Amino acid sequence: MTDTPNDADRSDGTDTADSFALERAYDRTDVAELLRELTAAAESGRPVTFSDDGQTVRITIPDRVVAGLEATSDPTPDHPVADLTLELEWDDPDGSSVRVTDRDDGDTTDAEPTNDTERTSRFEVYEDAAGEWRWRLVHWNGNIIADSGEGYASRFNAERAARGVMRNAPTATIHRHD
Repeated sequence: MTDTPNDADRSDGTDTADSFALERAYDRTDVAELLRELTAAAESGRPVTFSDDGQTVRITIPDRVVAGLEATSDPTPDHPVADLTLELEWDDPDGSSVRVTDRDDGDTTDAEPTNDTERTSRFEVYEDAAGEWRWRLVHWNGNIIADSGEGYASRFNAERAARGVMRNAPTATIHRHD
């Protein structure tokens, strides 16, 4: 098995046509359901499908995979964060185990019905003109409804700040200042 390039080895930050990324805030029970769905697909050999507002991915997990698990904790006093990463990797000589389709292509024959993913907001992390990293929350209709308000030195820190908003927003309340 050969090493695969990581994000630092890529010449640019763009995704290829065969990549799909999905990051959302979930309750613990929703995470458990997601893991159960992956488990059932792995055990049965059936494909599992995920969608975001622009793409759908259909993944068939083969009989033999290499699994990696990484847990990290950043105990920074002002914003402690923990992270758990599960990575599955396998040989895919015919390129058939992962199929990414754009919704614009009209190719949704493999897609399972989704509830309201077409109307899901998203966080975007980008580099501004000054070379700092920022995040913005984009409504499903394309309007920017929130932004970081400040630049970050690294993409990682901007993504960590966006995840902090995801974690805290479900419990946020409205306070009127009259």
